[in-house]
Amino acid sequence: MYVFIVNPNAGKGHAMGLWSETEPILRQRGIDYRVLISSSETDAQSFIELQLKRNTLKAIAVIGGDGTVGSVVQCIAKTAIPLAILPAGSGNDTARMFRLTTQPARFIEQLLAHQTTAIDLLNVNGRLGITVAGVGIDAMIGQRVNQSWYKPILNKFGIGSFAYTIATVLELLSFQPFSSRVTIDDTYYPLNTTWLIACGNTSSYGGGLIVCPQAKPTDGQFNLTMLHDVGRMRILLQLFPALLRGQPVNHKGVTYIEGKELYIHTDRPVAVIVDGEIITSTPLMISIQVQALTLVLTT
Repeated sequence: MYVFIVNPNAGKGHAMGLWSETEPILRQRGIDYRVLISSSETDAQSFIELQLKRNTLKAIAVIGGDGTVGSVVQCIAKTAIPLAILPAGSGNDTARMFRLTTQPARFIEQLLAHQTTAIDLLNVNGRLGITVAGVGIDAMIGQRVNQSWYKPILNKFGIGSFAYTIATVLELLSFQPFSSRVTIDDTYYPLNTTWLIACGNTSSYGGGLIVCPQAKPTDGQFNLTMLHDVGRMRILLQLFPALLRGQPVNHKGVTYIEGKELYIHTDRPVAVIVDGEIITSTPLMISIQVQALTLVLTT
C-alpha cells in the first residue's frame, strides 16, 4: 500500500491540482493507497505513524513543498520505507537536486518502478533535514518570503523562486550581522562579523540559490559556506550576484569547509532555517546522518 500526504496550501493550491490529476491514475490502475490532505505537520506525522502500525507500506509520497517533505522525513528516516516527492511548493530544492518529475503520470510510473537511492540527512538540534540548514540572514530571508505579499503573485506566474531573490535584496539592506564561534570537526573559527552560515547536504535552497556548490547528499559529509567579515554593500553588489551564478566564490569573506560535525555559538540568538522552515535558534549542533533516508527516484 502507498500513503500520500498532500499539503493543500503548497504552491497556493498547486498541490491540490496535482492530486486531482494523480488520484484518477491511482484508481484506474487499481493501486491501493491512503491519503491525508492537511497542512499540519502534527496531522501528517500522526497519520503516518498510524499507517505504519496498520499496514505494510511500499512508499510514502508527498505532494507539497520542502517544508512538507521535511515533516514526513522526521517519521520515516532510518526505516526501510522509501519517500517519493511530487513537488508542489515554491522552492522545491529537494526535487531540483534529484531532478524529480513534476508530472503526475510520470510520477506514478516511476513510483511503481521503485528505483531508489540512499541519501544522507542533516541532524539539526535533533531535527532532520534534507537540503540546507541556514543560520543568519538566510533564515530571515526565508521568513520574509513566507510573509510576503508578492510570493502568491509570483507563484501564479510559475516564478515563485524569484520571491527569494527579492527578499534577499530587501533583507541585505536591514539585517544586522552577529559574532559567532564555529567548531567543525574540532577545528575552531572565530568570526567577528557573521552574515550567514549555510550547512549544505545538498547544494541549493531558497528556490535554487546554490549556496553550497560542492555539496552532495551521498558523500557522508556536509559542506559549509560562511559569509563573514565583509561589508554590506560588497555583499549586495559583488558577493550575492556571484552566489547567484552557482559557482564557488573566491573572495575574501567567503569560506568553504567540509565536515561531519558542527557547533555554532553566537553573541545573540540567531534564527535557523532547515528545508525552508525556521525551526530553532542558536546555539546549534549539526551532524551528518549517513544514508539515513531512502528516496524514490521519480526522474
